[in-house]
Amino acid sequence: TFSVQGGLEVEHGQSSDSLGQVDYTLVGLPLSVTYDSTDSLLDPTRGIRATASVAPYPEFMGSDPGIVVARAQASTYYALDEDARYVLAGRLAVGSITGAALDEIPSNRRFYAGGGGSVRGYEYRSLSPVDAFGEPIGGRSLIEGSFEARIKVTDTIGIVPFVDAGTAFESSFPDFDETIRVAAGLGLRYYTAIGPIRLDVAVPVNPRPGDPAAAFYISLGQAF
Repeated sequence: TFSVQGGLEVEHGQSSDSLGQVDYTLVGLPLSVTYDSTDSLLDPTRGIRATASVAPYPEFMGSDPGIVVARAQASTYYALDEDARYVLAGRLAVGSITGAALDEIPSNRRFYAGGGGSVRGYEYRSLSPVDAFGEPIGGRSLIEGSFEARIKVTDTIGIVPFVDAGTAFESSFPDFDETIRVAAGLGLRYYTAIGPIRLDVAVPVNPRPGDPAAAFYISLGQAF
């Protein structure tokens, strides 16, 4: 139910976007802690699953820029009946990058929201601050949340109404200058011996111009 991971990471690269070109070297000691009391990896019905990670890339170890990347996510599951035919599930995730300005951080290290494992209904990595042309540039902080009601109609078929919300922010901590984007949808589950096969259809509630009218997702296992 409890585990700790740590290591040494070295990365050197170059990223380029509308904010400019960043030549970077990151040398750090990523550390993560996980707690999991759920009853299933792919289809939890009871318990809590939480992960917190921090990755410092200090300048004295040779990093340029010197940043600290932190992220935490927790989800909880509550069965309303003994057979777990009715399950409520919720998820909350937050992230923060400190130590450098947004244009000094490599674009691949910034936070983005949107997509099947984030805010369904919006394009993958599309929710963040944007440049003058409306293209996502990523952020230094992130907040996401999801709520699902998992209902088994039969032993093999289930439906899941859900709501997702979230976005990334330019500041190192969520200041809510960006609009929280919300999506709602309905999922179909086919339960197999190895876990549920998931089909989700999501619709943006407060879309921006150019956002899709709907999005479809197929995968093995629950969304979280």
